[in-house]
Amino acid sequence: MFSSVYFVLASSQAAAETLPAYARLVAAGRLGDACSALASLAEREDEVADPVVLQAYADIQLALGRMIEAEEGYRKAQRAIRQSREALRIASCRNAGWLAFFQDRFSTAVACFNRVLEEPDASAAQRFESRLGKALVLLHLGCLGAVGSQLDLLAQIAEQAGAAGFIDLAQSLRYDARIQHELREAEPLRDHIYWRSAAQGVLPDTFGAIVPAPAAACMPLLAQRLDYLGHLHRFAFGAKGLSERLDPHLSWAASSGLTEYHRSLCLEVSVAAVATQAPHTAETMLGQCRVANGAAHQHKRWYLEYLYCLSKVRQQQGRGHESTELYGRYALASISHVRTDSLLMPAVTAEAASPAGAQPRADDVSARLPAKYRRAYRYLMEHLDQRDLSVRELAAQIGVTERALQAAFKTYLGLSPSELIRQRRMERIRAELTREDGSTTGVLDAAHKWGIQHRSTLINSYRKVFNEAPSETLAR
Repeated sequence: MFSSVYFVLASSQAAAETLPAYARLVAAGRLGDACSALASLAEREDEVADPVVLQAYADIQLALGRMIEAEEGYRKAQRAIRQSREALRIASCRNAGWLAFFQDRFSTAVACFNRVLEEPDASAAQRFESRLGKALVLLHLGCLGAVGSQLDLLAQIAEQAGAAGFIDLAQSLRYDARIQHELREAEPLRDHIYWRSAAQGVLPDTFGAIVPAPAAACMPLLAQRLDYLGHLHRFAFGAKGLSERLDPHLSWAASSGLTEYHRSLCLEVSVAAVATQAPHTAETMLGQCRVANGAAHQHKRWYLEYLYCLSKVRQQQGRGHESTELYGRYALASISHVRTDSLLMPAVTAEAASPAGAQPRADDVSARLPAKYRRAYRYLMEHLDQRDLSVRELAAQIGVTERALQAAFKTYLGLSPSELIRQRRMERIRAELTREDGSTTGVLDAAHKWGIQHRSTLINSYRKVFNEAPSETLAR
């Protein structure tokens, strides 16, 4: 994923006050050294673990594609938090969001990012990372019409935080998005079905006028990405002798162990080579993607780009039969992804603080709980309408004590089981009050349906979750 660089830079900037040496190593592109430096701190047993260190260590493991190590690292980081339950809840949502993002579970990722944006205690860095995550999801889906507003909000948070690193990242991502858009708008790529369906109706000024890449001197790695993008754009639109100028950044990605990022670079160069009708360069880049078994990748969005570029290469080489067969596979896969994305988009584009609050939302809680406790959560959701649903009943379902269940929910969610039951009931009641089919539901009727019997309990709990009375929701 091209997102790896933005993620690890944002993460290191967020931790820069506590870990300045680590942030400098990441900014310089020395990810191996940065990972080693954190390992020596995170794995020390003679001191109380610092959650900032543990989270940063998990982040860089995630960027390097070490999913299992990252997930375990996030759990350690959350167990080490000794602050408020709000801090734990925010960290839980944030970490689960990025794990889901790098597993292509975009709806869950956005649900988690929205949870962070809803938290009044979230720091500027946490809000920046969550907004960055939402923008990156939209870019990966090719939804350029929607990403512009996210980039505006990202820039606002960066300015409010007054952090030079965040400002550079926000400006650079806007430039990156514009380059990606212009590249795929090239005339030879007019039959790129997936991209066209997602980018349809995008105005030329979605990202602002194309301008020279922003200076990012404080982060050499970001400057390297921007320099690469500039060369990529010029190469795609006919500049001669520029393909070799792209090699240093590809070599750095390969030597740094960023396998997914290196693949995304190879695909970007392949797209540019197809645009400028340089099939030999495109074929060389596709060969570096190391796609030995296409069936194993057919559900990945990057594989669409791979199939598309390979079909265009064969077309430009005059191998029409192979080109047609590859393009047919690409077209069928594109249709499948477009259907999936159409179901995903309402949740992705919905804002966390949407007044209606009725947009469908992916279930982020399951992503934040260990497997054993997910069963208790599933039981909770299946029996949410039962007024006598209790913590004891949930614990009995998975064979643990109430105390163990309470501890697990507080550690991984920052909520007790009772608080989660109350929150989910309030969300169901809100959905009843904001139906889009024109039907109306009385406040007390909705409350009774979801196991709330007392008006005072309803009003107090509802206001705590949504900062308004249910009657105010119903009146809109």
